Amino acid sequence: MAKPYLIYKTSNGVYYAELLLPDGTHANKKSTGSRNRAEAEKIVMGWVVNGNIPVRINGKANNKTNVDKITFFNNLRNYDFTSEDVLKIVHTLQDRNLLQSYVLPNTPQSQSIEKYLEDFWNYDKSPYVREKKLRGQSIHRDYCVALLTRLRTYWFPLLEGKSVGEITRDDIYQIFTDESVSKLAPKTINSIVSAITIPMKWAYFHGLTNNNCYDGILKCSAKSKKREVLTLEQAMSVFCTEWENDTARLANMLAFYTGMRQGEIAALRMEDIGTDRIYIRHSWSKYEGLKETKTNECREIKIPPQLRDMLLVQANMNPHGEGIKGFVFYGLNPEHPTDPKNWLKYLHRALKNIGYSNPKEICFHSWRHLWCSRVCDLISDKRVVMTGSGHKTEFMLDHYAEHLETEHALETLEKAQEQIFLPILKQAESVNDVDVQIIESSEEIA
Repeated sequence: MAKPYLIYKTSNGVYYAELLLPDGTHANKKSTGSRNRAEAEKIVMGWVVNGNIPVRINGKANNKTNVDKITFFNNLRNYDFTSEDVLKIVHTLQDRNLLQSYVLPNTPQSQSIEKYLEDFWNYDKSPYVREKKLRGQSIHRDYCVALLTRLRTYWFPLLEGKSVGEITRDDIYQIFTDESVSKLAPKTINSIVSAITIPMKWAYFHGLTNNNCYDGILKCSAKSKKREVLTLEQAMSVFCTEWENDTARLANMLAFYTGMRQGEIAALRMEDIGTDRIYIRHSWSKYEGLKETKTNECREIKIPPQLRDMLLVQANMNPHGEGIKGFVFYGLNPEHPTDPKNWLKYLHRALKNIGYSNPKEICFHSWRHLWCSRVCDLISDKRVVMTGSGHKTEFMLDHYAEHLETEHALETLEKAQEQIFLPILKQAESVNDVDVQIIESSEEIA
């Protein structure tokens, strides 16, 4: 009977052996450490009987390599594996916590992370955006553009060259050690994190990665720096000083009196100006154009005759000949209103004129904060305030607001607005000698 090993002596007189494996191959030669053949064969037979082979017979460590393992590794090199076989192997290693991630070639997991993320936040191509729309959920183009910008700035340099399936939680945590990121506002950092965790969560649930790298990522405290707002006395001074741009002054005045958002003011068309109110039907976005309001709902807000007349004069200066469909705050292109950024630029200049210490700390949205704060001072029922502001953030308030008589709420708001804001508009009107001419067709338009 043939021996289950080959044994031979090398030039230095030491006997080496090669064990015969079940598949007919031989293990790598191993030194017995003996120059006596009989003793060497006894050592080799011990290996066979005990089922192990030493890694180094005379090394400091006496680690053993199991014969079955050697056979297994040889089989790995020689067998033809199907894709199902490969998956079984890697899943077994994952189950034993011996493998964190894997990427099979020519699979969705192997696609470039940069390409995947570019497509994910591409509003026109994204399957995520398509799913959101099919479910009736709101997602805007400018939101996608903002997060794609975050990716290009902060994530692509960190993840360059990796595939979708390679990304792990450790990769995500890298962002918190970036010094340039640590200096940003908490809200901005959270946005940067969301830019990667949202697409990776989607990838996990759609089989593009086996790594759950989004759970357990602690975001920063969302408490933002308190927004600075003007006092009513400062607002009076701002609107009574001389402005370099009357259109910007009117847009700021409208935000002050109604609490409307910048995009809602930019989207105003002549048909939205009623006899005693404004119909807030749309919002304007740089990337999406005319779209629904932030809450996807229309609302109304009452305005005094003085403000209505100023808006009609502004609307009738629109040179594009679109009638009631024309923008009140028109731009050079009939399909676009003026750039709302200019409104803030001229507001800062007006603030500088009145000696305000730090004009840059005031943004256009500060008017909305001022409006909500001062109206809440007079109206304790938040449902009434929400009728005018358009806030829809608390479920119970939404629920009760549906049962509130809208016209009654508007009348209550009107009294508060007249008490708080109208005196300032009247004073500003008289100081600046605003020339308001009501056009003959204004009643028909209203």
